[in-house]
Amino acid sequence: MNFVTLVNRAIRKHPSFRRVFYSFPFRLILLDFKKNIILVLFWVLFFGIITNNIASNYGIAYLFLGPEYFDRIGFLSYSIVGFSCGGYIMAYNISSFIKNAYRFPFLASLRFPFMKYCLNNSVIPLIFITSYCFKIYFFLQGEDIMSTFKILMMVLSFLIGNFIFFILSLSYFYKASKDIFKLYGIQHPNEIPLNSKTISFKITGERNPKLIKEARDWYVETYFSTITKIRLVRSVQHYKKEMLKDVLKRNHHSAFIFQLISIISLLILGFLGDTNVFQIPASASFFLLFTMFIMLFSSFYRWFRGWSTIIFFLFLFAFNYIHSIKILSIENHAYGLDYSKKKAIYSYDTFKKDDLNYKNLNDDIYKTLTILNKWKIKNTSLSEPFKKPKLVLINTSGGGLRSSLWTFYTLQHIDSLLNGKLLSQMQLITGSSGGMVGAAYLRELYLQKQTKKLSSYYDFKYLTNISKDILNPITFKIATSEWLFPMQWFKLDGQKYAKDRGYALEQKLEENTNNVFEKRLSDYAVPEANADIPMMIFSPSIVNDGRKLLISPQPISYLTQNSRTIKTRYNKLFDAIEYSRFFEQQNASKTLFTSVLRMSATFPYISPLVSLPAEPRIEVEDAGLRDNYGLETSLKFISTFNDWISKNTSGIVIIQIRDKHKNIPIDENPSGTLIQALSRPMGSFYGTHFEVQDYNQNQLIQLADLWCKTKIEFIDLQLRNDKNDHISLSWHLTNKEKRKVLSSNNLPENQEAVNRIVELLK
Repeated sequence: MNFVTLVNRAIRKHPSFRRVFYSFPFRLILLDFKKNIILVLFWVLFFGIITNNIASNYGIAYLFLGPEYFDRIGFLSYSIVGFSCGGYIMAYNISSFIKNAYRFPFLASLRFPFMKYCLNNSVIPLIFITSYCFKIYFFLQGEDIMSTFKILMMVLSFLIGNFIFFILSLSYFYKASKDIFKLYGIQHPNEIPLNSKTISFKITGERNPKLIKEARDWYVETYFSTITKIRLVRSVQHYKKEMLKDVLKRNHHSAFIFQLISIISLLILGFLGDTNVFQIPASASFFLLFTMFIMLFSSFYRWFRGWSTIIFFLFLFAFNYIHSIKILSIENHAYGLDYSKKKAIYSYDTFKKDDLNYKNLNDDIYKTLTILNKWKIKNTSLSEPFKKPKLVLINTSGGGLRSSLWTFYTLQHIDSLLNGKLLSQMQLITGSSGGMVGAAYLRELYLQKQTKKLSSYYDFKYLTNISKDILNPITFKIATSEWLFPMQWFKLDGQKYAKDRGYALEQKLEENTNNVFEKRLSDYAVPEANADIPMMIFSPSIVNDGRKLLISPQPISYLTQNSRTIKTRYNKLFDAIEYSRFFEQQNASKTLFTSVLRMSATFPYISPLVSLPAEPRIEVEDAGLRDNYGLETSLKFISTFNDWISKNTSGIVIIQIRDKHKNIPIDENPSGTLIQALSRPMGSFYGTHFEVQDYNQNQLIQLADLWCKTKIEFIDLQLRNDKNDHISLSWHLTNKEKRKVLSSNNLPENQEAVNRIVELLK
């Protein structure tokens, strides 16, 4: 028994079912599922996002439910998102009209055919907007940041944003709309209202003989004439087909002009992305991106019809290769690095040459020993000159903004308990991504305190600064310009760089922190050399082969060269290169410090991979790919200066600041469904990546006990990040998530860890 037979039986048994099944809105829904599956998938995506069923780990839902504009949730932020959502809905209607209107010839006999089409095509958008409003309400209620009245005002502002776009677009279509009466001077007949008298034909599975019949047409009996009125569809057999086609063609043309205006407007917005006013909420940028995609695809359909899909993909294929042309390339650069000079040779010969350069090795060890001796003098009490200080190393994990805030807060809090002694006794900071951003911010404030530029770095405003949204300008760049070609450029030291999402990230980070990072890598060379601030070693991963790129203003070849072995003979690997020395001819020391932070925190797809001037070209991404906590770097540093540490310190304290607990819950239901079973092998490989690092590093810690000449104590500070109480891995946090980060300090295990640190360093 096929689907048509089942429908006919239902119609015969339930006459009311016929009215629904052959209504224009229902037929449009069926048509979407049969012919426009891409549009349906987009709606599924957005429904999944607002219900937090898609990308929940990354907090995408919160970008839609709690949008921020100028770093606050308010009337404007919801209005902008509502306006963008309205644009997406209109793009959906236009695309659907261009692809489907010819299947419904009766549209040509109606006044304002496009507007009538939109009205009847609004079932899915109405369900989405209704669901969206409810989700906003419950989200804001859970955030506990405003009264019920204000929450309702936020929902209303979202609806107002939608309404404004609809009014603007429908005003255009009201003037641009063409119908058969305007074009051919035909007198408009009265519409037939739907009531018991007008439904005079027999309710069967057969079509109404008065209505038009064509093989490709979708049979319709009723439609919404206005929001409150349902009308019967009139026969259009008495009109010439050419007239009907002409009417629909002209309306297609009006819709295409609207699309063209919208696309041009979005491109113009791309040029204004540097202005704060145009750094709209990230969710609004999501809507803009999908609006652009729908409009481009439907434009192709208008010209190529049945061939549109294959031609569209051919266009994308060609577009992909066009970007390989250097002038149109979208590769991202580290700002301040000179790309015009001869490229560094990235080869095994270079690695071997550097590995055997013992002069560099000895010189670098001597320079770091000088720093360590200054550190010792600084941390030796005049009242207790024979008491050796503890050497403190910080390992901080990646994890976006949650790690930035958690790292900054824990170090700030413990340092305040010790009256500045923690930062004084820190000698080295390693790690990845957001954690290094938070640590770098506190280190810079600590430096400014020493140079009398600020009185205290314990102010709560610094916590506010480091937790501000970074995502809005990035997503805006993606939505309006970066998918095309670089359209804006800036110059630095005579070099030309594209204003892409990498640039947007750095600018926003500068803005959030009041421009404290407006420095070059070399600006930290002297403060580190004088032991005024702890050394920081960044270790982004090289995409080409997985090696680490170690970035420091100090010469650190001892961290890249293989240790000389006596008993062991083996085929050596070269697992790291030294940024400052490898790119010395390209002025590596002049690299903007924000670019250094970004290279270490290159979250896939959000911030671009950074291309470096090497032959062959190398690209770097997040440091967490290789060493999420920087423990490997820390242990190699300890190994290099093992003798000095044993003679001049009373032991080593390694504080690991983690964005998740070390002992993760065991998965009780590994493969529930068939899809889960099929995806399990790859999912487990990537899903347990950081846990595997922990296991490997656990082995390194045990081995360190065999060779280290002094005691090492590891202390974990772990963020409360349970599976059922998750904090987003994102460059955006909600107010509730920020509170959860700060409250993690109250966990018993963290209180115990803080007390232990205070006890060790007193």
